[in-house]
Amino acid sequence: MSRIRLNSSTIVTIALNGNLSTVIPFSEFAGGVIHMPAAWTAASIGFTVSSSADGTFLPLYDDNGTLVQIDSPAVSCAYSMPADVFAARFVKLWSQDGTGTLTAQDAARTIIVDLKA
Repeated sequence: MSRIRLNSSTIVTIALNGNLSTVIPFSEFAGGVIHMPAAWTAASIGFTVSSSADGTFLPLYDDNGTLVQIDSPAVSCAYSMPADVFAARFVKLWSQDGTGTLTAQDAARTIIVDLKA
């Protein structure tokens, strides 16, 4: 008997002049891929996390104190999400300069995120 793993695709948006996406619930998942949009204001993607969907979201750092991020992703490419993200219950993608300084997007950005249990 084969077992099918839970998977889901969700769409998040970073608003015009914004730097944080809408919320992604992660508690059922252990892997994922981010599909970059065709246009992106140059920035790295960091991850902010919270214990509740409407709680305070904080930047995610690994156990070495390094910001968890995808460095300078290219448009129209897909990137695996860092494993550290999947310990969180709720996540927002964060447009930032690689050091944690906010980087506003010049237009609204729609990003597809595939998640797998």
